[in-house]
Amino acid sequence: MKMKTLKEGIITHADSLGELFKFSAEHTCRSMLHSLEEFANMELVTFKELTAGFFLGFEHYLWASGCSRNTSACYFRALRAICREAEKEKELKDAKRLFSEVFTGYEETRKRALSLEQLRMVVDADLEDVPSLGVARDLFILSYYLRGIPFIDLAYLRKMDIQDNVLCYRRSKTGRMLTITLEPWMWEIIERYLCDDSGSPYLLRIIRQSGSIPEERKQYESALRLYNKHLYRLSERLGLGVRLTSYVARHTWATLAYNEDIPVSKISAGLSHASEEITHTYLRSFSDEQLAVVNLQMAALVNPMAEKEWKKKEKGKGNRNDKESKSSQNELHISVPIPGRKRNDSGGKGTISN
Repeated sequence: MKMKTLKEGIITHADSLGELFKFSAEHTCRSMLHSLEEFANMELVTFKELTAGFFLGFEHYLWASGCSRNTSACYFRALRAICREAEKEKELKDAKRLFSEVFTGYEETRKRALSLEQLRMVVDADLEDVPSLGVARDLFILSYYLRGIPFIDLAYLRKMDIQDNVLCYRRSKTGRMLTITLEPWMWEIIERYLCDDSGSPYLLRIIRQSGSIPEERKQYESALRLYNKHLYRLSERLGLGVRLTSYVARHTWATLAYNEDIPVSKISAGLSHASEEITHTYLRSFSDEQLAVVNLQMAALVNPMAEKEWKKKEKGKGNRNDKESKSSQNELHISVPIPGRKRNDSGGKGTISN
């Protein structure tokens, strides 16, 4: 009987994921196979010949090629699932031992949130000379306004998801329902990019042509690549020091809400996380300045001089909060102006620039 190769197992697994419309997992499998083919002759590697040393060597190859630990871990989790299936089919024994030497967990990533000052730089940027960057900026800020909505959910929003000025949609990742009241500053961006094709079910001009699920998925993936490319160019143009990606808007919303003393339970609900533990992974990276403030607050409990400094800092924060109007209908509102409007002393209101 012909022994089954690892390549055949990966392709079969990827095909099955595609049939279930699990396109992200399918893409991971095919990307992993591409890297494996650069590492070894995959036409000759059978399941029975696999060793822990083979996968350890592949891990070292990935890291040497510039692959992040989290990406390589994602590859190995996929490989582990494939090998477990092969074990059930008697293609190999003890699949668990093959992954005893490689990293399959999650490593905390570098900080991916903007400060309020950086976010305002994005909002205020004059991008008339580069309209494509203006579009990316607008969608980024819209994502922020919509409680950090991921780009995939933004792309797949449907016209019917809005009823009586309320947006209701399900997160593609978890299936959880989210409800957001649409405010004027949200509508101002939405209306710029409304899909004007009466035959399309989609709200925005991201998936431009209705078709089969795979066809629409290709449009989404193409739009995401272009979006991230333009966001990167925008961060370089502005000298932000933080690489903008589609997910930075989500991390920024969570981090700024936390900095405004919004309870983690509310931030978790706003992001539609299954637990507060997931939310805490968004909030683990704090600046030295933030930690210094926390340290000052703790010292103020026992030291009169520190207590005096803490009260001055709290008083200054209170004065700022008095000047900034808070939305009575949205406890999670953070004051950020609308892209395309010129900031002035009235708090960001003004005329829309051409």
